[in-house]
Amino acid sequence: MQEELETQVDDDQVSLTEEDEVIPFKYSIASYGADYTVDGLVKRMASGDVYVPTFQRGYIWNIKQASRFIESLLLGLPVPGIFLSREEVSKKLLVIDGQQRLRTLQYFYEGIFHHTKKQFALQGVQKRFEGKTYKTLSEEDRRQLDDSVIHATIIKQEEPSEDDSSIYYIFERINTGGTLLQPQEIRSCIYHGPFNELLGKLNQNSAWRSIYGPISKNMRDQELILRFLALNFDLYNYEEPMFKG
Repeated sequence: MQEELETQVDDDQVSLTEEDEVIPFKYSIASYGADYTVDGLVKRMASGDVYVPTFQRGYIWNIKQASRFIESLLLGLPVPGIFLSREEVSKKLLVIDGQQRLRTLQYFYEGIFHHTKKQFALQGVQKRFEGKTYKTLSEEDRRQLDDSVIHATIIKQEEPSEDDSSIYYIFERINTGGTLLQPQEIRSCIYHGPFNELLGKLNQNSAWRSIYGPISKNMRDQELILRFLALNFDLYNYEEPMFKG
């Protein structure tokens, strides 16, 4: 049963660490719940029917955090739900919240932990699961994981009808309520578009990578590129606290 949720967003300024943003809309959002099995979600991730958008932060869990999540499912413990948005034309599901959990499942089923490029074997879990990969789990445990259910809340913005801006504000507010995003991560989620995509491309430049080093999980490298461009094109309009004149 689809329920209509009216979210009133006032004209008050919302603090976003370094900037104040004003949200001038009253959103009308339809939402409904859906339960997905883990193996169903993994298959949808592999096919692209469920995907993580470019505005989201990178994968940041370490092997022990990821292992504990898998262990929770193997033990039959409840895990937090995820938020998805269904695209009007393609009908694909865009991940608003739950990337770390979904990527963890994807990596475990693939067998490779992408941070280290090594085999994804469980660490820091109960003895019966320690060192297990998806393929080496017992049939019973593998079935338990496959059939585990993750609840999803699927939303659709009905008003304003000319954009999908509520997706980005929902993402920003969910994430700033827990582990705080860094300023550039918030900018990336709110100000999506060609310029933000350009920052991502510039960040892959080999010369820049040789100067900065490994890609920053919190987009600090992209923030430096943004600051360079801002200072290059509009130096004299910059004010504190970025620098003191």
